[in-house]
Amino acid sequence: MDRNRCPRCGWPLAELTAARPVTHRLDYVRCVCGSWLAHLGGEVVGATRARLTR
Repeated sequence: MDRNRCPRCGWPLAELTAARPVTHRLDYVRCVCGSWLAHLGGEVVGATRARLTR
């Protein structure tokens, strides 16, 4: 898994959190695909939805 992208759709985390500084605390952001992403220090550490099947 690329820790800088949404594990469901691959959207870059940097484009979702551009308005917020990267900190070393746990934070949550909503992805464009609807999944909630948990990120810590600028890396995705969890998501609420499974990867899209192809």
